[in-house]
This record gives sequence, C-alpha cells and structure tokens, in this order.
Amino acid sequence: MPTIHLDTLVKRYAKGAAPAVDGLSLRIEDGSFTCILGPSGCGKSTILRMLAGLETLSAGEIRIDGRVLDSIARGIFVPPEKRGLGLVFQSYALWPHMTVAQNIAFGLKVARMPAAKRRARVAEMVATLRIEGLQDRYPAQLSGGQQQRVALARTLALTPGVLLLDEPLSNLDAALRLTMRTELARLHRDFDTTIVFVTHDQWEAMTLATHIAVMSKGRLQQYGQPDEIYSRPANRFVAEFIGNPPINLMPADCDTARALTGAARHAALPAGATLGLRPEGMVLGSRERPGAVPAMIEAILPTGGAWLIEMRCADASGPRPLIHTTQSPPAWRPGDAVYLEPRPEALHLFCPEGRRLAGSRDPSASPADAPLRSRAAAGPA
Repeated sequence: MPTIHLDTLVKRYAKGAAPAVDGLSLRIEDGSFTCILGPSGCGKSTILRMLAGLETLSAGEIRIDGRVLDSIARGIFVPPEKRGLGLVFQSYALWPHMTVAQNIAFGLKVARMPAAKRRARVAEMVATLRIEGLQDRYPAQLSGGQQQRVALARTLALTPGVLLLDEPLSNLDAALRLTMRTELARLHRDFDTTIVFVTHDQWEAMTLATHIAVMSKGRLQQYGQPDEIYSRPANRFVAEFIGNPPINLMPADCDTARALTGAARHAALPAGATLGLRPEGMVLGSRERPGAVPAMIEAILPTGGAWLIEMRCADASGPRPLIHTTQSPPAWRPGDAVYLEPRPEALHLFCPEGRRLAGSRDPSASPADAPLRSRAAAGPA
C-alpha cells in the first residue's frame, strides 16, 4: 500500500490570483482513511483533483511511495490513467447506456482482462457492494445509494492502491448517508486501501476518518486524528468548525471568562484573547459552588435523545446565548437561575490572532497549567 507525500503544493487558476491551495504539505500514511475537511472554497476538491492528475500544479510536488507523479521543478507529470489511483466523483459518472455489470467491467475490459476473469471479478464486486440482482439494470433505474455502490464497485474492481472520493455522500438523503458511511468503513477494513475522502461534513469526517486535514482558504489548519482535532483544536477556526452545536466563545477579559479560567491563569493571558467552552463540557447545578458561574436559562430545546439548553451569563456571550448539551432530561425551565461549572478539558484559549494558547487544558494535561504562550497551528512534519 502506498504512502502519499504532498510537498508544498500551490494551485493558482489565474496569474496574480489568490491561490486555491497555498503551500500544502501533508504525509498520508498507507492504509489510512484521511478526510480533507473544510467549508466550500477551501481548496479540498482541488487537492483531490491534483492528486488524481486532473489539475496541474502551480508549484510543489506529489509523490506516492517515492514515485514522483507531479513536479514543476523536475518537469514531471504522470497522466491520470498511469497513476494507479481510483477516483469516485460526486456525480458517480456512470455510463448511462451500460448495465450495472457492464459499468463495473468497463475498466477491466480496457485493461484487457480475460472475459472469464472479468465475469468472476464483477460477481465478486457485486457481492462485496451488496448490489445482487441489479446487474442487468441501467443507471437511470437505480436509486442514489445504488448508483454510488456501482461507482465504488467499478473503481474497486481495478484494485487501486489509493481510492479518492470526492464528496460521494452529498447527493444522498440522511438515511442513505448513514448506511453508506457504514459501508465505506466496512470497505476500508475489508480492502485495507488507502482512502482520501473530501467532505464539508464534519460528522462524516469524525465518524469515518483515521486522520483529518482541516482546510481554510487554501491553507492547512490542522492535521491529526479525529479525537485530537476535537479535543486540541490548533486554532479558533478549527475549534469553531468542528463540533455541533459549535463551541461557545467569549472574550477572555469578561467577568465570566475570568471566573471560568481562574485568577492565576487569567492574569497570564494576552490582551484580546478568547475563551472557548464546549457545549457538553459544563455541569449545571441549582446551588452556588466555589468557581461556579451564575446564568439564566432562556430556552430548552429537545432534539430526540438529547437537549440543548440556551442560557445567558451577565457578560459572556453578547448577542449569542451560551449552549449546553445534555442527554439527561433537564430539571429546569426557561427563566430559572442555574450555576455552571466547566470541565477543565473543555476550556480552550486562543490568542488574538486565533492560535491556540498552550495554557488550554487538555484531557491528558497535568493539573499544573503549562506556561501561557502561543502555539502555532499544527501541521505535518
């Protein structure tokens, strides 16, 4: 299985224009399921297309297991069909005039696989992707989920070392997306293929990926395992983008933030710092306790199996209420006074430029806080 190296990739679509991808360096380990995650326009699909050979680089180099596929400095460009990569498009791109079996067999036929082996491979893919009984149907006769399975079967039939997926779940309804997330996880286990998956959906990334690369405006913000991305966001953008409901943010110099962080920690904060508190990272009570902050409940919203509690402290949230999530039925009503206490690991501090401060408490941190200094956004080694 191949290891992918993206070395200082740059992509500009016009001279003098802002780069769609700006200096991206990333090492994708063999056998990993890596999600490139970010909002629309962050460059994630461009990265996938450059890796596939559908877009040329403006600068940088792409290597797979030491083999250079694209390099401006060396004057090397390997065409898409010779890269040994499988690509599943967002639109699936099935041949409308071919049956399911013919679509799956198409690449095998181009590769001149003997007919008997071709039929056996198609049968294997049909069983693996659980699309038995659909072999003689045409794409127009299939549901979205069935079309996606056929597209995956066609690509996997060629046993690519790397599978590239460009938002393949975005055209499916919620129930089918859940089903196909399970299928993709199973296929990754069964085939042990390196998968690079592009999505704007954080739930897809968090539930599927072994590693996540968070992008914004063409730049890599953080690369790591899902738990690390959530519990140790490298900067304010990552903290806000990952998490639903989103993280609560407040100026670190307000009275509520002072109470939540403690006097010693607050004294070391730079001017203009921001405090973040995860919605699930607080405990509510009806009685005042040392270190607890008073708040007033504004709304209680059931979501089915969980509740969102909107509340306000005296000066913390500005136009936005603080949000707390709980899986226990709340004992309060709107208008009730409560006291909130943060879990230390749920507090995150960011400098005025948005970088994470090393004084943020982490699940693995010792009780003594580290010195409060700026920590640059995490990037690849």
